Amino acid sequence: MVHVDKLRNLVLAVAAHPEVKNLGVTKLWKLIYFADVTALREHGTTITESEFIKYPHGPVPSRGERVLKAMRRDGAVSTEQRAVGRFTQTCIEGSAHADLNVFSREERDVIDKVCRELGGETAQALSELSHDEPAWVVASELDKLDPQLMHYGRSEDPEGL
Repeated sequence: MVHVDKLRNLVLAVAAHPEVKNLGVTKLWKLIYFADVTALREHGTTITESEFIKYPHGPVPSRGERVLKAMRRDGAVSTEQRAVGRFTQTCIEGSAHADLNVFSREERDVIDKVCRELGGETAQALSELSHDEPAWVVASELDKLDPQLMHYGRSEDPEGL
């Protein structure tokens, strides 16, 4: 069962992280996916307990849109449509502060690591990176990613599936 409080605070933490540039919805979901799978691979459990759904641009937390909509409604985040090249980006800005106390020290370290390493990447680059994930490759579109396969990344499957 998804931990909504952690998902909500992870959205705010990612939005406020100084290394995260040009945050849009697609990029947000990829950063959350990579935070969850990094925690899973390093510590044996995800941060948000989210199930992820295969979308064309990569994995999205199953409750992500619902949580984001509620956050917009209560003023915790704001969104704005912006033209970025040939794409329309839904930019996200946090209006509230993340409660980092909902995360363990290990989880905070993973969040910081993922934001530092991937926060400057474009949404397209993160989407392409997520397409190398065995769990995303094997899943059918709009189906859940296999939680067992989420343990494995490209480094465990360098030849691709």
